[in-house]
Amino acid sequence: MAAIYTRTGDKGTTGLFGGTRVPKQDPTVEAYGTLDEANATIGEAKARVEDPDMRAALQHIQQRLFVAAAELASDEAGRAVIANTISPDDVADLERLIDDSMAETGPQRNFVVPGRDLVSAALHRARTVTRRAERRMLTAAESRPVRPELIRYVNRLSDALYSLARVAEHRFDVARLEGLVRSVVEKHLAAQSPQPRVAWSPASGFVPADVSTTADPATRFGLARYDLDVLQAMAAAAQSRGAELGVPIVFAGVDAGGHLMLLHRMEDSLLGSLDLASNKAFTAAAFKQPTADLSEASLPGAELHGIQNSNDGRVVVFGGGLPVFVDGVLCGGIGVSGGTVDQDVTIASFAMSRAKEASRS
Repeated sequence: MAAIYTRTGDKGTTGLFGGTRVPKQDPTVEAYGTLDEANATIGEAKARVEDPDMRAALQHIQQRLFVAAAELASDEAGRAVIANTISPDDVADLERLIDDSMAETGPQRNFVVPGRDLVSAALHRARTVTRRAERRMLTAAESRPVRPELIRYVNRLSDALYSLARVAEHRFDVARLEGLVRSVVEKHLAAQSPQPRVAWSPASGFVPADVSTTADPATRFGLARYDLDVLQAMAAAAQSRGAELGVPIVFAGVDAGGHLMLLHRMEDSLLGSLDLASNKAFTAAAFKQPTADLSEASLPGAELHGIQNSNDGRVVVFGGGLPVFVDGVLCGGIGVSGGTVDQDVTIASFAMSRAKEASRS
């Protein structure tokens, strides 16, 4: 078996691919050595990731980093024989990964303190090592040619690792808060009267106990589908009921990821209702519960006190937001804002009830 040690570096030099020997502290060696370190830290993060798509993305990045490091570790003769080098397509791949990740998390409004969970912490560490690798490459480029595509790729890579860390943080927060919300809701329902109560259920679609006094009984159903046509039918129903009550409202619908699909504003509705309706829809989808279920749990001293400050302040802890299920699977959420809490709940419930025909047509 071949020995790992060669003794060729005992005098403080190392060989580049192509035959040239340089000092081990040479800026080029620092550059590809730090890139190797970045690859190792990405592997450390990948080992903690459970999501198959994120793991595949990190695996592909590692493979491309091997090629990038090989090019940096080559002299002119070595570079001439390297195939499949880093190209503008690789940079574009990272930019798509960044765009997809930021579409899930939304814009960053606060400074990020690494360490919210193990996955994001490892990704943030990989990001910082990648930034250092970029600096080492720029130093090496002062004395040796380094292709601009290599520098651009490593620059985008640190951004991509940051965006993936944000995704990991976002998913961790949503999962943790959803678990807390479910626990509190279950305790709240268990503490109620032993009389039979109709409660929220993804299978049945919509019958939250806290709005049963104002909700139309016809809302006890699940939708057959959820798309823009159904949302438009909901918005029309919400406007109709709002007009009956003399309440100009804003209606919003989001998909399962909390991304806005439709925003409908009645004339004379408050501008503040635009954000509130959208955030109610987001909250209902994010926690798979009517927003009214968060009211008591968010009070001072309660188990979820301060939950409204999470998710960049998008969480709403009063009524008017409802999740949407199709065959027990979360498909999105709707939100209504413009009147009192009871009026918003009534209008949202009415909109859901009138969506049944639209979803089955």
